[in-house]
Amino acid sequence: MQKTLRDIQYLPDEQPRLRRTSLDFLALLLGLMFLTALIGVVSWQFWHANRIYSGVNVSGIPVGGLTRMAALNHLDERLQPYPIPPIVFVFDDQRWPLTGNATGATANDAALQVQADLSSAVNQAYLIGRNGNIVGQVREQMIAALVGHNILPSITFNRGQLRHLVSQVASKARRPARTGSEIDGVLVPPQSGLTVDIESSLASLLSALQSQVSQPTTVVVPLSAVVIPAPAFDANSVPTTAQEAVSTEEIASIDNALIPPTTSALIVRDSATNQSFAIDPAQLETMLFSADPPRVDRAQLLPILNEWATQMNVEPRDARLEFNTGSGTVSIMMTSRWGQRLDVDATAAAIEEAVAAGLSQTEMVLIAVPPAVDMNRIPEMGIRELVASGTTYFKGSSAARVRNIEVAASKFEGVVIPPGQIFSFNKVVEDVSSANGFEDSLIIWGDRTAVGVGGGVCQVSTTVFRAAYFGGMPIVERYNHGYVVNWYGEPGLDATIYTPNVDFKFRNDTDAYLLIDPEVSRTDGTMTFNFYGTKPDRQVIIGDASESDIQLPQAPTYSEDTSIAPGEQKQVEWEKAGKTVTVERRIIENDEERVEMLRSKYQPWQAMFLVAPGTLSTTSPDVAEGQ
Repeated sequence: MQKTLRDIQYLPDEQPRLRRTSLDFLALLLGLMFLTALIGVVSWQFWHANRIYSGVNVSGIPVGGLTRMAALNHLDERLQPYPIPPIVFVFDDQRWPLTGNATGATANDAALQVQADLSSAVNQAYLIGRNGNIVGQVREQMIAALVGHNILPSITFNRGQLRHLVSQVASKARRPARTGSEIDGVLVPPQSGLTVDIESSLASLLSALQSQVSQPTTVVVPLSAVVIPAPAFDANSVPTTAQEAVSTEEIASIDNALIPPTTSALIVRDSATNQSFAIDPAQLETMLFSADPPRVDRAQLLPILNEWATQMNVEPRDARLEFNTGSGTVSIMMTSRWGQRLDVDATAAAIEEAVAAGLSQTEMVLIAVPPAVDMNRIPEMGIRELVASGTTYFKGSSAARVRNIEVAASKFEGVVIPPGQIFSFNKVVEDVSSANGFEDSLIIWGDRTAVGVGGGVCQVSTTVFRAAYFGGMPIVERYNHGYVVNWYGEPGLDATIYTPNVDFKFRNDTDAYLLIDPEVSRTDGTMTFNFYGTKPDRQVIIGDASESDIQLPQAPTYSEDTSIAPGEQKQVEWEKAGKTVTVERRIIENDEERVEMLRSKYQPWQAMFLVAPGTLSTTSPDVAEGQ
């Protein structure tokens, strides 16, 4: 039979089949797992870009996933005043609780005036998972997420207030020594005395608080006391009747060398906080210059009241605010808080009146101090639009320098400057130290660039300066860097700071409050400071910088360093010409024009090379001289 074309089947050339083994599937699985982990790590890093890593706590309060300002606001609500456990002084089998007032109530957090440095704690929390190389960072992040990482803030106490509270315990613990006696046939046993070392007890209290304040259990503090043996028994001097016996109270009166019973202790208290101070009879007696009627010498009273003032005065806290550019509304980032101040003169007058009237108690006079930025007055602040802005660039900075820039910039989030007030950079950034969250980076130190704490903070001060300068605001205090620094672009518009002495200050001369909003972008390497308020009706024109008095740098210098291999050299300084740079600022306002000249004088800067030890002693004179 003849086959048709349809019946003919063409078989392709047979190819050997690829046989997959279990190792292939394992490799595929591992690759998928690695890709998944990589995506997870990248997503994790992206989400925490400006947030504290998950699992980080401050004093047991979770702050992971929060921005630094949100964390600070959250902690402020939970930890102010900073909670402390009950405190008890002990000696032998006796116990005396630390009390906050003359009535014996247990001392509370407000009475002890505990202050926690939450700002530094938040900066430390932010740096968890951001130290070292990428492997170390991820490892630290995972440990925090899985196990947790708790940070304890630095705690400070009002030493004067604590001494006052310890003295109250001492007055209860002290007792005079008493000999044994037999009165009307009743045997009265001898009694040893007890005296208290207040300063030593105070030192023990401070030590215990620093180490145990975070523990929920009672803080037990040993009372520094010395036992006074009972006097030897003298049969001839022992009273035999109750009339001849001297009471414990009378012995205590003699022991404390008190004045006659016409004068008693004076309690000066504040009913609102239930805090009180006492002027003991002996102290009060020394102040009297008239007995009938009793009159107090105010000159002797004022030092005591000034000491009380250091314990009672509380600084007000300004609110921190956030401007929503989309809606033009203002929200609260950190609440404001009223302060208080002891009115020394009014309290002195109250004490004088109480003594003259024979009273044993009077009220101290406290004055409420309002915050300069009150969260209840936001509608009156006039924060409604962008007023000024300044930008600098830091791309290419070291990781430590970038972190210092972020830490410094975060301290200005939500800061508000009232109209007419002078802004101080150093007051906001506070101490530039490792305890405040800053790291080692390059700074200008004398005649060279060196590693020091806080390198990069001047990037922030320069950015703030430019925002204020471009906004036409009066510059109260400003210093340029010692030499031209590349980070700040064209010279003439930089501002250096060095806490606490070298500061940058400007005045808010607008009629509204100014809200500061810093923006830092690691990706773009840019930092911008925006000022929001009510833009004044003025035009600011910044002219081009002009240079004069050009000074060429000296020849490069060479310095031997053990880290350099023979035949090699490392450049650590780059030469910069010295110069005077002048920038003109024209401000047109209220149909008037004023011209201001900003001058910056930069010194010439030498190049410097590090070479191996012994190089300078064997090289040619030209090389040794840097030619």
